[in-house]
Amino acid sequence: MKYSILFFTLILSTILFISCSDLKEDVITSAPKLSVHESGIVNPSSPNFHGNLIKNADWDMKQCQQCHSASYTGGTAGASCYDCHTTPAGPEACNTCHGDFANPSSIAPPRALNGAILSSERGVGAHTKHLTTNQLGTAVSCNECHTLPNGFSDPAHIDLTPGAEIMFGSLTRLSTNVPGGFNYQPSIGNFIPNPSFDKTNGTCANVYCHGYFKNGNLSNVVSFTSQSLGSVCGTCHGNVATGNPLPVTFANGGTHPDNQNCDFCHFDVVSIDSTTTQIYTIIDKNKHINGKLNVFGNEETY
Repeated sequence: MKYSILFFTLILSTILFISCSDLKEDVITSAPKLSVHESGIVNPSSPNFHGNLIKNADWDMKQCQQCHSASYTGGTAGASCYDCHTTPAGPEACNTCHGDFANPSSIAPPRALNGAILSSERGVGAHTKHLTTNQLGTAVSCNECHTLPNGFSDPAHIDLTPGAEIMFGSLTRLSTNVPGGFNYQPSIGNFIPNPSFDKTNGTCANVYCHGYFKNGNLSNVVSFTSQSLGSVCGTCHGNVATGNPLPVTFANGGTHPDNQNCDFCHFDVVSIDSTTTQIYTIIDKNKHINGKLNVFGNEETY
């Protein structure tokens, strides 16, 4: 009997040991982490990239805020948008959609809303030439062509009208040959620009900064996407066909002296290399396209 009890005890212990061993080996794994997004949500090259989803939702960020909180700091999703959008405005920063995502100070194209980077695209065009690499004058402010929104959700920012609205500012409308100005001539009247933009052709006309001024080419029409803006002085001054910057002279019925060299009178604004078929260089951008005449070093209004 004693041996029988010992035998059954040994058998039971063996069964319990094997059962415990099996339990230890059968490790319970963690439940997989679920995501409401498809793969590629943070991959810019994926069709599922969240930027594409927001664009397809007409730039409505409320869906993002439902999970990531109104401040985009994580919310119920536990994922902060500031991990990638590191500027104070986070996902609503200007350069998130316009310009260079890696450079918060570059808030205008290249890189238009459709991803375009070529200047032949209207969403890109000559933005850079006006705002950051202007070789002919000081940088042009965004509000010279657009009404700046008061934040991302401003009704004037995102609306049902395709494309950016053009709203010309003070520089484009600057009047010349004004009473009391330098060399004012009442007989020829004031030159008061009436700026316009042709959306179909992508062209500007009747703007001060491209020729609508005294002694300028009043009929100059400049392309935002295809013309090398201002590379030929005659575009705004003088002869558009030849590029000669000399305006119409007294001898030809105009109002400009007959001297052929711009730097003779405007030496603090422009210089000329007479050895290379009259190549002009702007030497002081603050004194060019500023609404004033700089003659013999004296800065006067028109």
